[in-house]
Amino acid sequence: MISNIFSHIFKKHDALLVVKNHKTGEIKIIPGKNIVTTAGNTYYAECSCGQTPTNAFINLYLATAGPDPCTVTDDYSDFTLHAGGEKAISSGYPKCPCTDGDNTGKGATVVTWKYEYTTGDGPFVDITHSFIAQVNASGTDPILNAYKWASSWSKDAATTAIIYTNHTMLGS
Repeated sequence: MISNIFSHIFKKHDALLVVKNHKTGEIKIIPGKNIVTTAGNTYYAECSCGQTPTNAFINLYLATAGPDPCTVTDDYSDFTLHAGGEKAISSGYPKCPCTDGDNTGKGATVVTWKYEYTTGDGPFVDITHSFIAQVNASGTDPILNAYKWASSWSKDAATTAIIYTNHTMLGS
């Protein structure tokens, strides 16, 4: 498992990308640091009270440019989207706790969102940012969170990419 090799390196990162090349066997791990937006905080507050959230955050978006650093006021319009980069959440997610061994950011008080790009998705080139928003978001639509990857990444037809977004509930 990847977590056995890399857990000591990526333990503090709350966004994690695992890119696997199925021709060469190469595995690339790229961490990210995400921030929950004001709209995201409202989403979590509404969910914790059993309310239907104002915003139906669910899909991940890949971007080739965005704010640095990402802030709590970011919205969809703050990013340059990569065509074809919108992805529906993996089945059974979000969940707490995550049981996936590759997710080094999981925990008992961590909500994990997981997105899986197959070899048939893409290609994607020079991805620098990702964020979660509603399906078919546009304009100044609110976003749940945003993150800038530690380094840009690309995905071709020989690779898969799994993105974990982990939000720790601090209780403060």
